[in-house]
Amino acid sequence: MARTGTQSAADAGDTRQRILAIASELFAEKGYAGTSIADISGRLGTTKAALYYHFSSKGDMLTALLGEFLALSADLVEEAIATPLAPEQILGRLIDLTVDSRGLMATVGRDPSVRSAMRAEARRNGSGKQVDVIVSVLVGADQSRAALIRAHSALAITKESTLALIEDNQGALTEEDRAEILAAALRALSAPAAAMSA
Repeated sequence: MARTGTQSAADAGDTRQRILAIASELFAEKGYAGTSIADISGRLGTTKAALYYHFSSKGDMLTALLGEFLALSADLVEEAIATPLAPEQILGRLIDLTVDSRGLMATVGRDPSVRSAMRAEARRNGSGKQVDVIVSVLVGADQSRAALIRAHSALAITKESTLALIEDNQGALTEEDRAEILAAALRALSAPAAAMSA
């Protein structure tokens, strides 16, 4: 009997993750505002009532997606500080995180209401300073304004190039593309030779 209960809990967890994956896809395709509960339940192949067993609203789905992404980001920040990770490792992990969260990232990029929800969730769970911490780790000992600009540029290249190439390649990122994005981000992070010799 206990095994059946465990299996049911596992099935519920699987269904919840499937709902979130479908919601993320639809939010990216149609926008958050343009996606209805009926769209999500239709793609899932279930009723709206069954969907409401797992989430009380579309907003709850968005909050869950944002919470998952922010938790993964927080894990990376903690590891970057504790280990510490080299810039190449941090930027590589950010590429992978962007790939794994591509539906959500596309939605955040296109929808101001989702960006607002992401900021609110970051404030709620205390993860609002994650980008600042990553930038600080990337900047390292060189606390100059130029180093700060290079760190932000490397992050922008990492995120925007990854999203653009995923969209261009039907949702996938090749190893060659990943390597080129990482190389471009590391070039942006490096101080120009003239500045280093000065």
